Amino acid sequence: MSTTFYKYLGQTENWPDISSAHPASLTYDDVLIMPQAETKIGSRRETDISVQFGPFKLQKPIVTAPMDTVSGEKMAALMHRLGGLTFMPRVFVNEALAAAARLHKAKIDAVYSIGLKDALKNATAFKKLGAKAILLDVAHGGMSDIISTAAEIQSKLKLTVIAGNIVSYDQAMSYKKAGLTIARVGVGGGGMCITRLVAGAGFPQLSAVFETTASGLEVIADGGIRKPADFAKAIAAGARVIMVGSMLAGTEEAPGEVVGGAKKARGQASEDYMKDNGSKMGEFRSAEGIMTMVSLKGSAEWIINDLVGGLRSAMSYTGAKNIQEFQAKTQFVVASTAAQGEGVAHIEKR
Repeated sequence: MSTTFYKYLGQTENWPDISSAHPASLTYDDVLIMPQAETKIGSRRETDISVQFGPFKLQKPIVTAPMDTVSGEKMAALMHRLGGLTFMPRVFVNEALAAAARLHKAKIDAVYSIGLKDALKNATAFKKLGAKAILLDVAHGGMSDIISTAAEIQSKLKLTVIAGNIVSYDQAMSYKKAGLTIARVGVGGGGMCITRLVAGAGFPQLSAVFETTASGLEVIADGGIRKPADFAKAIAAGARVIMVGSMLAGTEEAPGEVVGGAKKARGQASEDYMKDNGSKMGEFRSAEGIMTMVSLKGSAEWIINDLVGGLRSAMSYTGAKNIQEFQAKTQFVVASTAAQGEGVAHIEKR
């Protein structure tokens, strides 16, 4: 992971001891990747972006979010072909197991999501169908029950268990001490998430990646990815893979009925999702996600390719031929608000 920040005239400093910003305040737009001198990458085709992610060898460091309007069997098939991975959403257990059986028959890997209730039983059922990894899918991954349940499943079933969401070094170390190896990182930064407006809880996403990768865990950077640059910055900061969700809503491969040239998209914490899945709103539960309609976008392949193209371009600017070199060679520079504005197309601005 790179935690190096460029100051001026060839001088650098390392996060968290940076002088130009609070170390816990950074998100993707707050930084730029510094172009390096005398690089030897002559073409983006020379870059290797493959990674080992848990039990999976991925050709692209990208996974899809476990959202029922983003990830399904069609998305899993596409991601398998492209060299990424799909996280299947938490749906009714029988439906999820049936989908797992079909994907296993087609020799398509996916990560399957479960909740705390009947977690060991459900994880066992997925393993019998060929699952290599399980996601314990909850909003607040810092709960002690999450850690103990994930550790129990991993120990008893010899199955990779991914847990989260977390954001801090202390949370990451509690995972590591329990024997967990992969964490889903990010609270409140998703495209259809309103946790920060409802609960006031969250953490700037780039700083969350810095914090959690410092523990040595494999990190899934989940949330805040709106453009290829965000993808590249998260990988440079040490994330093993990037999770994308709302960017893929409305694509051909996303589940959902087409209505008037659009598809429904919703967060898993939205009122719309909870009504369909037996959760009641009230004094003890507020919606922390939204539902919307998204215009049809065509195949998700074009979005994935755009993200990957940005990563390869960033690697060429740093002179990195693979992800390991990219994470070693990257230098970040803090961007002022004016610098952020300077970086967008402004030919028509007056």
